[in-house]
Amino acid sequence: MLVDVGGKSEGVLPFRELSLAVDPKTLKVGDSLEVMIHRIDDMDGTLFLSERRARALKTWEKVIEAHQNDEVIEATVTQVVKGGVLVDLGMRGFVPASQIRRQPVGNLDELVGQKLRLKVIDLDHKRHRVVLSQRLVLEEELQAKKQELLDTLEVGQIREGVVVRLADFGAFVDLGGIDGLIHNSELSYARIKHPSEVVKIGDIVNVEIMKFDAEAKKVSLSLKHALPDPWDEHADKLVETNKLGAQIVKVTPNYLLVEIFPGILAMVPKGEFDPSAQFNAGQDVEVTLVSINSATRRITASIQHVADVPPEEIEALALDEEVGLGTIGDSVVQA
Repeated sequence: MLVDVGGKSEGVLPFRELSLAVDPKTLKVGDSLEVMIHRIDDMDGTLFLSERRARALKTWEKVIEAHQNDEVIEATVTQVVKGGVLVDLGMRGFVPASQIRRQPVGNLDELVGQKLRLKVIDLDHKRHRVVLSQRLVLEEELQAKKQELLDTLEVGQIREGVVVRLADFGAFVDLGGIDGLIHNSELSYARIKHPSEVVKIGDIVNVEIMKFDAEAKKVSLSLKHALPDPWDEHADKLVETNKLGAQIVKVTPNYLLVEIFPGILAMVPKGEFDPSAQFNAGQDVEVTLVSINSATRRITASIQHVADVPPEEIEALALDEEVGLGTIGDSVVQA
């Protein structure tokens, strides 16, 4: 192509000096292009022009500006190369595979033709080479989303979340940008050994915010506080002298700990069971409710009265042994 650049003669623009953004088949006489003079023939003074070099130079200036201002650049993936992909910025840019997403990317070929949102992480001024990262953009957006969520959290709030991970000690719930932990003791009023007894990955749950550390971005949650309280559900049966079926959950020489309803424990102190009898955890027994303190959620019961035990000794057992006599999780149960 011959291009008028305002000189004594037209400049020559070879097709190979067009960028990928320009289709030579669509060009017609009278169209305008931004070009640069990249060579002058010493013999006849012919100007050799380049549109792609002009675009690259202009883009390089924009890339430097974006880097200085920490701005996001959009670019399309054009090619898969060793270690990552190339993107078209108006010049070539390289995105390492580790900088494409927060998680590893499986098949890089699927990215060709897709637009990425990028930030510049390295510049080579001599070679006009640029390395970019989309992962940085995604991580910064995630941190901003976490902070926005933390700014709205309050203790006692009920929030909806998704169970994303299970551990031996509890379940992690995504609240929409930040994960919170439901400890096993807060998953259910009933005794559980593993969170999988209550929830599974992918479950949508309503949880109560128990406490949170805005600086550490840690949130403690409770699932059971968003559930009906077993003390309210079984209030009509929690009456002194009532006989109830129960399951032994702990055996010691001084007391037995039994579960009379899911999530409600009672202590059977020495004198209220036969010490010569063989008791085992998991064994079903019948108990008589002896005393109920709804305020402290402590219950004492009897399997078989064999001796008079002073009330103050029973209370001392509960305090010294740190035995929770009420709803599991409301008091410490020493194992």
